[in-house]
Amino acid sequence: MKERPEPPTIVVRHGGAAGPVLREVCAGAEEEGVPTRVEPSGTPADAPALAHAAALASPLEVGVGIDGDGAVAVHHASLPPGAPALALPSGGDPPGWRRAGAVAARIVTGLPIA
Repeated sequence: MKERPEPPTIVVRHGGAAGPVLREVCAGAEEEGVPTRVEPSGTPADAPALAHAAALASPLEVGVGIDGDGAVAVHHASLPPGAPALALPSGGDPPGWRRAGAVAARIVTGLPIA
């Protein structure tokens, strides 16, 4: 029996125990109808660097990075590495994290970013 191919996803890379941040980011993207694939980062990096690497690894060319301090960045593969589409500092809140996931999904779907 053939295996079904994995659907295209937004890649979410995190640099440690991202717990609630990771959960909200993924929920935000999935509420917009775009699946996510979570990958731990092998090396410490800031959120924009993680997001850019995730975007390059994503078949949808959109990635989210969550650093060890809880900062979040959303990136598109065509943007320069240091210029994410969205960056949230550490110490954010669940609605902000969920919005980051929704922004990533809206970049994929071409819907306006609210």
